[in-house]
Amino acid sequence: MKIFPKIAIAILLFIVFAWAGKPKVMAVASYPPLFFTPSPTPTVIAAPPEIKSKALRKIILHQRLAPLGPTNFLRYLIRKAVAQGVSPSTIILLFLLPLVGALVGVLQYFVGLSGFGLFMPAMLAVTFLATGIVGGLFLFATIVFVNSLVGRWLRPVRLHYWPRRAIVLTFTALATFLALVAAPYLGITTLSKVSIFPILFFVLLAEEFTRTQLGKSQRAAMRLTSATLVLAILGAILMKWNLLQQLVLLNPELALLAGLIFNVIIGRYSGFRLLEYRRFYSIFSRR
Repeated sequence: MKIFPKIAIAILLFIVFAWAGKPKVMAVASYPPLFFTPSPTPTVIAAPPEIKSKALRKIILHQRLAPLGPTNFLRYLIRKAVAQGVSPSTIILLFLLPLVGALVGVLQYFVGLSGFGLFMPAMLAVTFLATGIVGGLFLFATIVFVNSLVGRWLRPVRLHYWPRRAIVLTFTALATFLALVAAPYLGITTLSKVSIFPILFFVLLAEEFTRTQLGKSQRAAMRLTSATLVLAILGAILMKWNLLQQLVLLNPELALLAGLIFNVIIGRYSGFRLLEYRRFYSIFSRR
């Protein structure tokens, strides 16, 4: 078995042991039956549960605004959008995405941690908000493990590339469904009401891993995928920060301006990255 499937198994074992270590309340613990009749009115989650739309809506509508000017025009537009029915959660996510991009830039040029570009870590950060970090890692490990395993089984079979990938996608969809069924029994309740879009982002990341593995090497694919997950988790932690959410919502002009200035500073940095000091440690130690 290849190295990356082993890592996927390790992630699954970590999640299982983390769940096993949680304190159990026997009087309250009740799991749904394995075979059940679905509710005729399913619940649809339109935004991540970490961002409370009702509280944010109240904050926006009760905010005191100065007369309209170039320094507060976005606040007026946000209040207008919320009054017309736009979700505050969506507005917050839109204004936090540039900050997540700045975080990716910091880790890229100051630390040396690079993943699959800028878009993938930012979108996965939003995905982790919907699935939870543990639930997202569980889902991603399942998808990548099945993707790699079925791809290895099909290697001796002579098929064109796209039919082969379609077969892999079929087994991936089945495994994802089984993971969603098994998640409540493992204590991962955040996946019970997840929509299709977080799953599609994880499938897209698994596809990027496969493409990089074929085009470069398995080591490069592992490095880029692991770095992308780390960047996405840090971005999700940043986006879950309640103080930052309120700051961006109540002062969007300041948040955008600070992000632009910060990106200019990062873009002009030309020094060593932290991970490069380890590579050139022998040279630095001679001085």
